[in-house]
Amino acid sequence: MKFTLFALLAAFCVLSVNAGTWQPLSGVPEIDMEFQPSDFAAVDGEVAFDPELFGFFSAVWWSIKAALRSVKGFNCIIKWVVGIQDSALQYNANIVQCGVDATSDVTNLINANLKVINTASNIINLKSTICARTEDAEQQSITNSCAVKTLAQVFSLYKQVKSAIKLAKKIPQTGPNAVSCISDATNTLTSYYTQFPSNLKTCSKLTSK
Repeated sequence: MKFTLFALLAAFCVLSVNAGTWQPLSGVPEIDMEFQPSDFAAVDGEVAFDPELFGFFSAVWWSIKAALRSVKGFNCIIKWVVGIQDSALQYNANIVQCGVDATSDVTNLINANLKVINTASNIINLKSTICARTEDAEQQSITNSCAVKTLAQVFSLYKQVKSAIKLAKKIPQTGPNAVSCISDATNTLTSYYTQFPSNLKTCSKLTSK
């Protein structure tokens, strides 16, 4: 199956290049990153993504990678990650304050948010650990280790946010879940989550320190 996928990919590349239509690297500056298998592990130890496939097909991957060309881009990513974490925390708190029993659909979204909160926390902590040089007033820079770790973790967060949005859409708009408190909280969360990819794209345009 894996061989078939790569065979199809190779064929698609040849046909598209000949037609002059497929240019995944067009306009995307290259960043020198040396990857290790552990760099692609999610916070729970599972593989976060297949770099060979997502590296070609994910616009979000390229947005994150481009943003990590500069300290300003890195700080922009951290800003939106903090926003994602705050939104997840606020949603879970709001559901408790609604004062009604959470159904399985709501509980699934709360659990998904817990994963989002954990991954966001790891990304934020990178700023004071592996990415400490981004806070150095005199020698601000994005090291290879910082870029690799941030790229892997933010992409993992993006996937978790995407999954949470799908779960949010499963919460019925009629019946026991249609309590306005839960509905409003879910709509607010979904609205912020869906902006995440475009916010990362904005970060990718920041090239100066």
